Amino acid sequence: MAKKSSNMIFYLTFLIIAGCIVCIWKFSGFNHEPGKFHKILVAFLAVTLIRLLIFTPIKFVIMALDAACWPPQQAPVTLDEDVKVETLIDNLRLKLRTLRSELLITESHRNEAINLKYRLIKEELSLTGNLFLGCLGMILVIFNENLYYNTATVNYLFKKNHTNTLGLSKLSTLPHVYKFIEQSLIRAFTDKQNTAGGAPWVHAESVRLLGVVRLRQLRTEDTHMGLQPPVLTSRDYLAGWQLPYVRVPYTNKFWPIYRPWVASVFDFRDILMGFSHYGHFITYPENMGYLCLLSDTRMKSLMILEYLHKNKWLDRNTSALFMDFTLYNADANIFSVCTLWVEQFPLGSIHSHIEVDSFVFVQQMEQITALGILMLFIFVIIWLQFAKSFFVKIWYEPHLLKTLWVLVDATIVFLSMVVVVIHGIRDNLVQTMLQQVELSVLMKFIDFREPSRITYFADVLMGFALALVTMRLWKVMQFSGTFQLFTETLYKAWRSLLLTIVITIIFIASIGIAAVAINGTNTKHFSNLPSGIVSVVGFVFGFTNRVGPEDLFYGGKWLGIILYAMLGFVVKILLINLIVSLLRDQLMSAIVKRDHKVLHSISFLQFLRVEYADFINFIMKATRFQKPYKRKNRTVAENIQRKLDERLDSQDYMKSISYKKRDEELIQLRYRERIERTLTLAKILQTQMELIERLKFGDDEGNLPNLVEAESPGPSNRNS
Repeated sequence: MAKKSSNMIFYLTFLIIAGCIVCIWKFSGFNHEPGKFHKILVAFLAVTLIRLLIFTPIKFVIMALDAACWPPQQAPVTLDEDVKVETLIDNLRLKLRTLRSELLITESHRNEAINLKYRLIKEELSLTGNLFLGCLGMILVIFNENLYYNTATVNYLFKKNHTNTLGLSKLSTLPHVYKFIEQSLIRAFTDKQNTAGGAPWVHAESVRLLGVVRLRQLRTEDTHMGLQPPVLTSRDYLAGWQLPYVRVPYTNKFWPIYRPWVASVFDFRDILMGFSHYGHFITYPENMGYLCLLSDTRMKSLMILEYLHKNKWLDRNTSALFMDFTLYNADANIFSVCTLWVEQFPLGSIHSHIEVDSFVFVQQMEQITALGILMLFIFVIIWLQFAKSFFVKIWYEPHLLKTLWVLVDATIVFLSMVVVVIHGIRDNLVQTMLQQVELSVLMKFIDFREPSRITYFADVLMGFALALVTMRLWKVMQFSGTFQLFTETLYKAWRSLLLTIVITIIFIASIGIAAVAINGTNTKHFSNLPSGIVSVVGFVFGFTNRVGPEDLFYGGKWLGIILYAMLGFVVKILLINLIVSLLRDQLMSAIVKRDHKVLHSISFLQFLRVEYADFINFIMKATRFQKPYKRKNRTVAENIQRKLDERLDSQDYMKSISYKKRDEELIQLRYRERIERTLTLAKILQTQMELIERLKFGDDEGNLPNLVEAESPGPSNRNS
């Protein structure tokens, strides 16, 4: 018998080398600092990606050009002296493995169309499932809880009164804002020695102000209120809001004393900041107003504030005042982009708003965990596999771009690339701003809201990409009967469901309009139409603590009771339950329709059971889930007969409970499969007997001795 080749030497060599490396790493004192170790991992990731994305395509291009221009010569045909000669025992073992595979691959498994369909589903499920799990892992790894706590803390410190600072929510009139700016924005970030660059925040030693505070005022033409929304002015004035405006030669020298009275001019770059702030009175655009910058020392900032107060920079025409600045926490490496603003109502009262966003703009190597770097590496590899599959599919079949789900794949790839580009632009912008922080002197406002807006756009695009990945995974999961059932239910009920949703929206909008018209001046939940509709929708979907009965009683108690009853019964109970009832009826109809179908093909799980039979059997044996055969003091024939009797009894019991529609074609298919399995089992037993016989009585190659020659007498006996 030919000797079987073995890889034991390779495995032994690998174990020896790995053991030596572990021992050297552990006991030789060789160790890296966390930062250097993370840099090594990042360098490894960068080199791997460069090799995959750049050098590997270049290598294959060179190989293709070489093969096209200088084709290789045909090597002379020579006999292989080490060729393996199959013996009879090897052939019997191969035949035995083939028969065992045939025992799994029945007639139902030989439908090539179904197999190709399931194989494509398997590939799509692998790619899409890995991409979904990779995105989920990345979100869990990069999620930073400190951002939430930092935002909540900064909000609390600026909102409430403290020992050395005033709270923004405690201000009642606009002149009190001067005191807030002095206590909370000037003295809290500067020291008595007028140290350039400011001082640590009075509330936290590790927090500093980056740049200076910018004050931006929005003004109306006059205080007269009518049916039209107030018009915000953009004219230039002299100090004290006097007309006409005269430009003097020293306007741009030193501190521009006329700048607070001159309307700001925004350039093309400010398109990114072209959003609006929504107040309780009107909507305030970001790219308008009159700007004034404080200084980086206490004395200069107080002089600027005194100048503004003396010339009445804030008066009755002031509609809103925005205070923009950025804080940096060195211990947590968190940038807090703050916008504090007050809104003045026509009667003189004010309302405060606090907008704080926390970001990690500069990621240090020491702060990235090894798990995070490993997850990033895995995610990049998964994304490259998904992108490669998409581009290969489009390269060979460009017409597939017209199909819906291929367009979804293209959108996922495109959005992912755009997110990477946006993050690169954001990092470059942040580095430029940090250089300005190092070189800035006196009054320099560094607008970190720009990278915060860029990060916001990247998060939105990433959210859309994750939603599309989830939709793609939903489409791939349609091989499951449960997913097919739910999809068919939505498809059958879409008309009635759409009409019911439209009726629900009409009721919600009508109740919201009525509540705003009656109670708008008395409760903040119904102060305007958007907030009123949002409050009604929140109540409908279970957020009952947002709207109470007393919020609807300002237009009359009985009318409020009627509105609340309509909101709580008609919309929340009747219409929502109607939607659920429609879905339930269509679901039961789809279930009955599915149960009347008789499947003549294998399921996806049965396909996987045969496709990965070797791997599944190995796992079953390794985990000891595969139960060995136990005779229990009975013969094999008795055990088989006992199993057959139990099966017949269970079939009779099921027939007595419910009657299922008979399908003669399916019955014939199952009958043929049983016959095929029986014949295959007979062949397996016969092959095993032959293999045992040749192993026991044959030679090394499995040849049996010739019994006729062994029993015949020799020539000496014949002569005698």
